[in-house]
Amino acid sequence: MGNKRLEQKEYFRESRSGDALAFYFCGWERCAPEHTFGPAVRPHFLFHFILSGRGFYERAGERRELKAGQGFLILPGESTYYGADKEEPWEYCWIGFNGAEAGNILKECGLDADNLIYEDHSGGLLGRQMLLLVDSFSQPGANNYTLLGQLYLSLSYMVQKQPGGQSVVQGYVNHAIDFIHNNFGYEIGVAEIARAVGVDRTYLYRIFCKQVGQSPKEYLTAYRLRTAAGMLAASSLTVTETALSCGFKDASLFGKQFRAVFGCSASEYRKRQRR
Repeated sequence: MGNKRLEQKEYFRESRSGDALAFYFCGWERCAPEHTFGPAVRPHFLFHFILSGRGFYERAGERRELKAGQGFLILPGESTYYGADKEEPWEYCWIGFNGAEAGNILKECGLDADNLIYEDHSGGLLGRQMLLLVDSFSQPGANNYTLLGQLYLSLSYMVQKQPGGQSVVQGYVNHAIDFIHNNFGYEIGVAEIARAVGVDRTYLYRIFCKQVGQSPKEYLTAYRLRTAAGMLAASSLTVTETALSCGFKDASLFGKQFRAVFGCSASEYRKRQRR
């Protein structure tokens, strides 16, 4: 077994396994020719991304030859063996993590037990971000939130784009709806929704109307009013508190819009619901 290392950085951190994403360690290495590791088992997910060179990855009796721009995932509890090429030994970064949402996040990246090889489509962003993550450990101002944020950003560059024009459009609309559901109580409008989705507001208006049958503004207003109605029926908040909690800064406008949809004032609606 070759076990020489030319250069290496490796950092460990404490993390709670019950977290949505628990970050355990990361590193970078420029391997010597034919340097290998394993066969060995890891207790968590371990992802390697190849920055340059070549090597192989072996699991369950299957061997894959890999090169720069590819990555490989090691599953918890699975024995693997991997090593650098003799002529073009690889340089790679790695991240070790687990957590309640780790499996779901990896599925969004196109990785699961049936597909453990990653093909990069980030235009180099993933490699640069993973190097930045490794370097962040040596910065005196880095804390747990900084490092976890860097991990999430690395994974964000791995998330697979949805294939096909229609599914991409639906993804934008779903993102817009999620943003509305999570932020309806704040002072947001179409501009903020479009900015969160990452598309032009005119384009968002067109695809939203086609997919939902309402404009983003109409959907936002309707969602605020439905939420306000639920709060009036189930809580002891005043009408003004309810209006402000649902993103209406003008109580009189809230009253007019509520009556137009429900056919009565907010106070009368509450009385009817509690009879």
